[in-house]
Amino acid sequence: MRPARSLTRQVMVGSCLVLAFQLGAQAPTVQRRPATGPRAVGRTSPEDAERMAAEALEKVAADPGGALSQAREALAATVDFEPTAFVRAGRKGEVVEDDYLAARDAYRKHRARLHAAVGRIYAERGDHGTAVRYLRRAELLGPERAAAIQLAASFAALGRAAEAQVVLAGLVGVGGSGPDLVAVLEKVVDMAGWPSAQVEIDRARTLALPGLRVEWRDGPFDLPKETRLSTAPVFKLADAPVNLIYAAEASCRSCSEDVEALRKAVPPSVRTLVLPEGQDSDHALRQVLGLFKVSWPVLIGPGVARVLGAPPRSVVIVGRGGWGAALMPGAPRPELSKVIDVFGRADVSEPMPRPGWNRRRVERGAPAPLPGLRPEGLAPGDDEPVPAEFEAAVSAYREKRPAEAMKLFAALAERQDGWLLPAEARFDRALCLHALGRREEARKLLLRTGDSRFQDAVDRALEAAGSARRP
Repeated sequence: MRPARSLTRQVMVGSCLVLAFQLGAQAPTVQRRPATGPRAVGRTSPEDAERMAAEALEKVAADPGGALSQAREALAATVDFEPTAFVRAGRKGEVVEDDYLAARDAYRKHRARLHAAVGRIYAERGDHGTAVRYLRRAELLGPERAAAIQLAASFAALGRAAEAQVVLAGLVGVGGSGPDLVAVLEKVVDMAGWPSAQVEIDRARTLALPGLRVEWRDGPFDLPKETRLSTAPVFKLADAPVNLIYAAEASCRSCSEDVEALRKAVPPSVRTLVLPEGQDSDHALRQVLGLFKVSWPVLIGPGVARVLGAPPRSVVIVGRGGWGAALMPGAPRPELSKVIDVFGRADVSEPMPRPGWNRRRVERGAPAPLPGLRPEGLAPGDDEPVPAEFEAAVSAYREKRPAEAMKLFAALAERQDGWLLPAEARFDRALCLHALGRREEARKLLLRTGDSRFQDAVDRALEAAGSARRP
């Protein structure tokens, strides 16, 4: 059962839909230029706007300037959120909240496709900084594979490996693969100096497995030279495609149930090893192995658990010759077979490690968070550094000069670099209008803004603007 929203939220959203239906009948016409022939006049539907954007992408190689103009025109054509373009008005007395929210969700997915087209054309022209702004908005509004791959490629072109890797990992985690994704991933891996593209795919797939408590370990694992097996004088992780290592507790209180669980869950093709907590405390462990008639070798060597990062009573699954591993703490579970399956897949043909490996452990880094709302409530763009014009606009707004601030925001919105995207420009303009006492104009502008990164703030501002005053 869906939890009830607050009464204020329900009234605000329901009022928005009713008002949007009223405004939809009075919406100004939008002019668009067809692919050929004279200029046609009329309101552009979402389908027409997407068709314009698709045509622009098709002709970008032959006419990059014209393609960009057409894609930007398509983006501008549906900048006003019209709920009635996505849902039908209900009968009198019908609950409208869900219809409104569904319409806005559909609108955001539609706007994602238009932002993606503009971003891909900028990328084709080599302007990856601007491309990232549009493609990142497309990723927020309605992720699609082609746009996400181009976003990662543009991040890579800018030398921003951490951000590119996060985008690609998200794609892989939802089942993505294929030559186009792998090609971009290989570029990112080589740029960062990491040892393997396949291991990056393994990591993303492992961490995306639903319902599993699993931790990733990056190789290579520098095991002590004296590490060996109870059945062999030498041990190498690379001697088996996949190694499953069960780290037992010194007391071995749980060994019986754990060994039984492993015996049922691990396929015979996987080399299974057991690691005692202490090198002199493996007697009970050997007894349990004999009781269950399993011939798993005991892994012997000081510091092996520390190198693998394996606490007592855990399972470490090591693949790719020791270049990647997954740790599952606690009692072995049948789901560990899903992790084994990850290491059994092959997406990349590569030497291990890759020639460009920097011979250091992988340092991923975390992408910087996007800037949040300013204390005054104004919406910034997505990038640092902030343009001087925006700081000047914020200062003017803070100093009770909203008309001046509105002009500066408008100038930023007209720039071709995408720093202040349309939704945020409209939001900032609406706050200035409200500060000028032009509440009804502000309310209508907020009502028709549906693709902002700060959509909750747009809704709050709309609620604060209140309903239209009656004569």
